[in-house]
Amino acid sequence: MWYFWSPNLIYGEDALDFIENITGEKCFIVTDKVIEDLGYLKILTDKLDELGKEYKVFNDVKPDPHEEDILTAKDLILSYKPDLLFALGGGSVMDTAKSLWVLYEFPDFTLDDIHPFGNELYNLGQKAKLIAIPTTSGTGAETTYAVIISRYEDGIWKKLVQAHKGLVPTYAIIDPVFPVGMPEDLTKSTAFDAIAHSLENFANNWSNEFSNALGLKAVEMLFENLPKVVEDPENLEYRDYLHQAATMAGLAFGNSSVHIGHALAHSWGSLFHTHHGKTVGIIIKYVLQYLINDPSEEVKTREIYGKLAKQLGWANWDEKSMEAAQKVPKKIEELQKKIGFPTSLGELGVSKQELEENLDQLVQLIFQDPTVVMSPRSPNTAQYKKLYHYAFEGKDIDF
Repeated sequence: MWYFWSPNLIYGEDALDFIENITGEKCFIVTDKVIEDLGYLKILTDKLDELGKEYKVFNDVKPDPHEEDILTAKDLILSYKPDLLFALGGGSVMDTAKSLWVLYEFPDFTLDDIHPFGNELYNLGQKAKLIAIPTTSGTGAETTYAVIISRYEDGIWKKLVQAHKGLVPTYAIIDPVFPVGMPEDLTKSTAFDAIAHSLENFANNWSNEFSNALGLKAVEMLFENLPKVVEDPENLEYRDYLHQAATMAGLAFGNSSVHIGHALAHSWGSLFHTHHGKTVGIIIKYVLQYLINDPSEEVKTREIYGKLAKQLGWANWDEKSMEAAQKVPKKIEELQKKIGFPTSLGELGVSKQELEENLDQLVQLIFQDPTVVMSPRSPNTAQYKKLYHYAFEGKDIDF
């Protein structure tokens, strides 16, 4: 038995108008100060004012949201007692809102109670519906059931990755009016996060036909529309396609998984605080090379990516799987160079000395990341270190 989880999706221009069809009068909005400064919060509150709905705003979400901030928001939402919970923003806002949804519905719970075996969490929505409105085109968090929270423990910041299928939002509103104002660097980084979601989805232990179908279309639309958006950032049609593609990528990996590419990026981000999308967008090429080089005859990774390359027109159908599969990381690098995106971790402002000093801790954090078990090829400690070294230097994987 398998299953497919998705919010109710409303997408395209003027998708925000659908709010008038959602019952509930008291709204709690989770967002951040950047979203407010950009005027996106006003777009939502103007719509709520038009509909005569009451609202309260929590705008103190930080990048890589901290556990303490979520607990502060918990006190506010418990006293306000809303019947609609809005998440307006990027991945950090979505993770905060989903965590807050749990703590509002079950006030005695902690963040550690968000795990796959908590049957109570299938009943979320008794007090409030969760309406996710992404303002970036990349994280896919509006469709998924995982949350990533920063916790300060043992003298370092750790990324707490928690998940339960009950955390999928009630509605996801995919309106291009929000990402059209994204800065160029953020547009590139979030889109490469979506590219990593799509590509890791194809070869992992939970891959399935539904997720692969969405992943295929997502990759096609991302590679086609990202350069167009970079060239013409105010074009609402291109933004709409990129926004939809990011949501498709979210549905793809949300119903399968990501794996070592994201684990490498989570670990790196925990210690060096680089943007997740930019980090994983660099790493994904090297991870695919590592997977394709798997010497095991039982693993079909090169067949999987070879077929993908052929379906996308990147390779001829008569090419051997290995030759075709190698076109995928090459296409990633071509896109990176075309839009001016970094191709190595060494371009992220971290020195070689800092890498060496933190290498053991980086690998230690990787082994604590639950996504690593989803990989069709499992690196050992030495291989993880080599992956970091090669990605830092921009060197193609040869092992």
